[in-house]
Amino acid sequence: GIGERESPATETTEMARRVPSWRWTALALLVMCVASELIPAATAVGSLAAPAWQVRGEVGDAACNVEEVETANEQQLHEILAELTNTTYFRLFPVDLSRKCKFWNKQKETDEDKHEPSCSAPPEEETSTPFGGGSSSNTFAPPGEPKQGTSCSLDLASKDPGSMKWAPATTPVDMRITEQEHIVIAANDDGAMDCTDADLPEFWMDMCGYDAPLPGANKDDIAELEYVNLQLNPERWTGYNGSHVWSAIYEENCLKSSGSVDDMCYEERVLYRLLSGMHASVNIHIALKAKTPKKGVAGREDWSADPGRFAAHYGQHPERLRNLHFSFVVLLRALRKAAPTLGIMDLSLGQDGVEDARTRALMRRLLDTHILSSCSGVFGAFDESMLFRAGGVNGEASSPVAELKSQFKGVFHNISEVMDCISCQKCKLHGKLQLLGLGTALKVLLLPEHLHATALSRSEVVALVNTVAKFSHAILAAPTLAAAHSEASIRKASKASTVPDLSSAGIMKNHDWSPATTRTLMDAAISAVAALAADGGLGAGDENALVDASLAADPRVLILARHYGVGDPAKFAQHALRAVASGPFVDRPGQQDHPSDVVVVGGGLAGLTAALTVLDRGGKVTLVEKEGYIGGNSQWASSGINGVDLGNVTNPDTVKEFESDCWRSSMGGGAGAATGATLGCEKTGSDSHSCSVDGGPAPETVEHIPVLAAGSVETFVWLRDRVGVDLSRVGQLGGHSHARTHRPSAGMAGSTLVLALQKQCEVYAKTGQLTWRKNTAVDEVTTDERTGAVTGVRWTNRKDGRVGHDAARSVLLATGGFANDRAGPDSLLHKYAPDSTRFATTNTKGTTGDGHKLAFRLGAQGVDMANVQIHPTGFVDPKDPTASTKTLAAEILRGAGGLLLTRDGRRFVDELGTRDYVSGRMLAEAKAEANAGGLPVGEGVSFDFILLLNDAGAREADKHVPLYTQKGLLREFDSIEDLAKWLDDEVGAKDVRGGVGKGESIDTAATVRTTLGAYDETARIGGPDPATNKTFFHNAPFSGSNKFYAGRVTPVVHYTMGGVRVDHLGRVVAESGGVIEGLYAAGELIGGVHGRNRLGGNALTECAVFGRIVGGDVPIASPSSFDDAGGGGGAPAAAAPARVERRDVTTAELGGHASEASCWVAVYGEVYDFTDFLDEHPAGAEAILKYGGTDGTAIFDSVHSKDMLDDFDAIGPLVD
Repeated sequence: GIGERESPATETTEMARRVPSWRWTALALLVMCVASELIPAATAVGSLAAPAWQVRGEVGDAACNVEEVETANEQQLHEILAELTNTTYFRLFPVDLSRKCKFWNKQKETDEDKHEPSCSAPPEEETSTPFGGGSSSNTFAPPGEPKQGTSCSLDLASKDPGSMKWAPATTPVDMRITEQEHIVIAANDDGAMDCTDADLPEFWMDMCGYDAPLPGANKDDIAELEYVNLQLNPERWTGYNGSHVWSAIYEENCLKSSGSVDDMCYEERVLYRLLSGMHASVNIHIALKAKTPKKGVAGREDWSADPGRFAAHYGQHPERLRNLHFSFVVLLRALRKAAPTLGIMDLSLGQDGVEDARTRALMRRLLDTHILSSCSGVFGAFDESMLFRAGGVNGEASSPVAELKSQFKGVFHNISEVMDCISCQKCKLHGKLQLLGLGTALKVLLLPEHLHATALSRSEVVALVNTVAKFSHAILAAPTLAAAHSEASIRKASKASTVPDLSSAGIMKNHDWSPATTRTLMDAAISAVAALAADGGLGAGDENALVDASLAADPRVLILARHYGVGDPAKFAQHALRAVASGPFVDRPGQQDHPSDVVVVGGGLAGLTAALTVLDRGGKVTLVEKEGYIGGNSQWASSGINGVDLGNVTNPDTVKEFESDCWRSSMGGGAGAATGATLGCEKTGSDSHSCSVDGGPAPETVEHIPVLAAGSVETFVWLRDRVGVDLSRVGQLGGHSHARTHRPSAGMAGSTLVLALQKQCEVYAKTGQLTWRKNTAVDEVTTDERTGAVTGVRWTNRKDGRVGHDAARSVLLATGGFANDRAGPDSLLHKYAPDSTRFATTNTKGTTGDGHKLAFRLGAQGVDMANVQIHPTGFVDPKDPTASTKTLAAEILRGAGGLLLTRDGRRFVDELGTRDYVSGRMLAEAKAEANAGGLPVGEGVSFDFILLLNDAGAREADKHVPLYTQKGLLREFDSIEDLAKWLDDEVGAKDVRGGVGKGESIDTAATVRTTLGAYDETARIGGPDPATNKTFFHNAPFSGSNKFYAGRVTPVVHYTMGGVRVDHLGRVVAESGGVIEGLYAAGELIGGVHGRNRLGGNALTECAVFGRIVGGDVPIASPSSFDDAGGGGGAPAAAAPARVERRDVTTAELGGHASEASCWVAVYGEVYDFTDFLDEHPAGAEAILKYGGTDGTAIFDSVHSKDMLDDFDAIGPLVD
């Protein structure tokens, strides 16, 4: 065989002499390697150094790097794509596998053939041939090479008929289609268009050739398509050898040079890299399923991977994997550009309503604004406007644009026709699918957007989505195959008693290892320990110590394993035991001499508050956050923070009354709560429950309520005076007897608090007193084996795989709750509150109980773990109503007078009741409807309710309402009639059973008008409401309101009251009853604060109060003058930044700064450079990048306060 020849650009000098120059149709040979079976396996390669597996840095020809692509794919895209391609609509692919290869057995040229353009070239008399064919010039020839004539032709048998002899079809495709699938298959038919004029935008309509006929094409001219179920035909090894196809194309046609990729012009390079990326995707899928099942052979019961095949293809050619990333970026760019059309495309097959709804929901999820914006650095990285520019790109030579376009499309069509020459039917299926997917992407990118709706056929959309999914899966699988090959190489070397050569892996340089290298060395270390133990060379204690150190990836042990593990295991054990006995590994030189006073794990409000308190006392802090930005769930809290303001003489609130409200809320069981965790003393399927004999909460579940209430006084003052947060507005939330929930006059409470604290901490970071570790997960809290005292944390950087240890006298766990810990065998929700998993959550993906699990491994005592709060108002996004993560409808909306209505417009609850009471009433209404013959509980919109505000309430919630309206979560209505029509259309108000009536006789507008009239009358007389006992009627009446604002809400998992038990100083209590020395906890992680139900606004209060308590108790090595009785003080003065001369910025100049490299945003008429702030933004960089190069005033004003800009110097005013 000829091995893995990805491109003529990488061929040998000998081949270069044999083939003096090349033209674009040579790229057709890339596709001939479909399914890898077209190429014989290359000679096996040896053990590969770790960097050979790693593709890092810039993707090339696109404005993003490999790490960004992999992060976006792993965290968001891959799972959605996998689900979407498993739906009926996307697994049925129409394809013609019977079309004959036009190049088989063509024995002679006719006169007509002699004049037929070759390789889509223009006729010979034309003066330019940029893609091959013709005679007079070769625009794409590398600089300095002679431009020659060519006999380039896809008549592959014209010179040697035997080179492309006919071959029988092999590896047939599974053509089974179910009866239901037969029913749903239908043809598409639209008006035909002219695609011959390169100067017209419609020119690209037929980019995909005959595999996707033009809309409106004559059915007699369309190839016979058959629908294939892709799920029944997975891509895998078939044994087919297509090297004769490859050789014939390569040696006889169109290969005229072997210049490097860099020598190609831009258009040529883009197409080459797309096909190379497709080639890589195919080969990776083949490597994943390369070994056939073998009965009775362990590990071979099913198709299994062959990492060696992957190594042979890519071990010495990582640039090919980089092309895979580039191709993925181009596909994602096309997906984003086509989003408006895909979002409204009819994906219904009409036979299964549930399946159709699922397909539409998954597509909406894929196209959801959040995903597109959060991955915008990837989705928008490729710029198609760089193609077909007059004069080329960066001064490259170019042909006339129209001619260039014709050649580009012609070459792609030729490559498509070559696919018919593959006799392996399954190989042909996957080749056609992916080439059509790439063609569709190019079509989307090159067509004007207004043509997308009429241009895209079903087969093209199916191919595009499946190709994106295949590339996504390949990118995810490549590191796994690489690691498997490396580990197999180490094991093979071990058996041969030779030391593996890993010297080029960078092991001795700062221990900056990839995850694959780390796993390989861990395997070598444990293999050596196992061998010694089996021979009796190690006692049980030493064996345990070395296994623990190896599993913890202690770099000292792994380095010793590399040098001694295979050649001399006894010496490895001798030196490794000495290293382990010397104490934990210190990642940075000198760190052991000057460890941090505390490592804070978690960058939310609790962690930031504690960190700043310690820093003000003169301590040294390391803060570890597993996400790439600071803030956690705290940044999303918007209603406010509770605190008794003793300085406000007009508010009669007291600590005692605040404490009393907390006690009442902690009882739970509010008129039928949503889960068993808040229904009296019923157990929830777990042996853990927190009820005392008399039905009230057990003492340990509410032991910290007095501390919370009393601590809120000083904490409020500290946040206002020390941190400088504006908390001038105050409101009354549900369950409170007084207005004590404070928020900024502008901006949201959580993000304002997080940003202010982060800014104060950053001052210390500049002095070295604070160390930030972002994108870093803590794997273990280390302890002294003799005393059990905490000694620090071991961590792994989630971006680059580095591991390390931070020594510290104390560790504070402030990692939040576990409201999104739904998956995996260690899911805390499944273990302690399984009923709650039926609800969506408002928590971020990182809220997975990491701190709980770390503490429990050290023997910490848990409390309240079954108590999970179901918040009554999570917004139902009409764009994705089944999303598992929802935006919280902040409690301030009800505090400002918002009403909760059933879908048919009736009130049913005191909106200011406690959360468990309100969610319980919602469940009761859903049950009543089901009992009356309506929707079953939990199905469809049965849990959907309506949150309604008048214009007075909207003015009070003047930050929240515009934000939610902008997101499409609230709708604005001019009249009750408009509102009623929306209720009928959006949630089926007329279909509700168990309400005021049923069927078409219901007048929804009349029902709503009656409901609001009764409410207004009760408010006028001051209540109480006879139906709900409501006594506060903020911003009533509703009658006479000029506007109404309404949105769909549903109960959601919002908070986990359960957690780690701590004492009054925040020290973690062990199961034995004592404290774990040096281990602290604060924030949502701890229990004993809320009982069975948390009072609204207490989440931020808990974080700040207990963060300050822990920060004040952590021992520090050398207290400073800041350690005064009040815990106050101030940060060191920061040097004033040099001011930049102001100047005017035009709209055009602003638009040129919309990337991570340079991100400018206009706010309130001034232009700011936020480039250096991107990684520090609490909501992540994408939230700013989304508005880069534009005016972001509207969104900024709905979220932030204007004084947030005080720390930024404006470049100057925005001018026209």
